[in-house]
Amino acid sequence: MSDFIDNLVIFFGWIIILVIALIQLKENREDNQIAQKEEIRRSLEIDAFKETNKARYELSNSIGSMHVLFLLLPSDLLLCFKNPKANKFDKNNITLKIRLQIDNLLKSLENFIVTIENNEIALIGYHHYRLFLTFRIKDIMKKIDGFQSYFGHLTIDNLSVEEDFLYFKEYCNNISGNLLNINVWLHDYRIELMNSILKDVFEKKVPNRKARDPKYKTLMELAIKEKVEKESIKREKIRLKRN
Repeated sequence: MSDFIDNLVIFFGWIIILVIALIQLKENREDNQIAQKEEIRRSLEIDAFKETNKARYELSNSIGSMHVLFLLLPSDLLLCFKNPKANKFDKNNITLKIRLQIDNLLKSLENFIVTIENNEIALIGYHHYRLFLTFRIKDIMKKIDGFQSYFGHLTIDNLSVEEDFLYFKEYCNNISGNLLNINVWLHDYRIELMNSILKDVFEKKVPNRKARDPKYKTLMELAIKEKVEKESIKREKIRLKRN
């Protein structure tokens, strides 16, 4: 009887050990699955950041080139007035430069949007930033279209009038200023993605941009999700009415 009880205790002891081992094995398997899932997620996020940042860089360069073009137009025009023989007012060449810059900007914008959409699952939390940037770029493109129409009717004689020249200069400065703002917001977008995706890897963050003038807000301050979503709905209604 004593041997039977001892064997029974041993038997149940092994059962308990086996159950504990199975539970531990299951927990280890689940932990490994969670770790593998987290590793895959992190890898996809990092790849998404790399691809998106490359597209952002190309878009930023396109906008920067357009910014410089409009920034220098007034001063280039003044050179034409000061020395018309050495600096000819070539209206067709200026128009061609603007069109080439527009084509380049539109291609870069399309690539930026497609890249984000291809990585949408990893960047879904930043969708409102992309919308805000896209809206601002579309707005400035309308202004540039308006400038092209306005510029097409100008002559060197028109621009030699001080009042007309000052209007021309203000028009150019307004466009170049808006383009500069967009480029700064693209910089903010890069920092936001970098800090959100890579802060756990490097255990540190890149400082957010701080504008010297309070009226110049960062992307994160301006692109409030609820406001951007309302703007998106409003723009879509306007688009449907036009169609």
